[in-house]
Amino acid sequence: MKDLTSKYLYGSSPYISELSYDIDNRILTVTCVDNPDDFNPATSIVFSGVKSYSEESLGDSNADDIMDSIIGMNWHQENIFCLHTQKKEIMIELENEPVSSNLA
Repeated sequence: MKDLTSKYLYGSSPYISELSYDIDNRILTVTCVDNPDDFNPATSIVFSGVKSYSEESLGDSNADDIMDSIIGMNWHQENIFCLHTQKKEIMIELENEPVSSNLA
């Protein structure tokens, strides 16, 4: 499995400012910041055409003092994408390729 984190982050930090799943429109959006100090939105990754979504909490995922960050991103199987963060592992079955855009 090839790690695709750098492909989708465009050089921004892996720190997440927003991770939201719109169940009605079947879209998962992840927004990462430029750096943890300034916390300016830098990159948005949109997963559209979500056919299934599951997440598993890792460790103490409720720790408010820990900023979540992306550890890895890869295709787990055909049409199944794995987004691994410090707090959770998300498995997404997709109809479309994720789309990343630079917000800075």
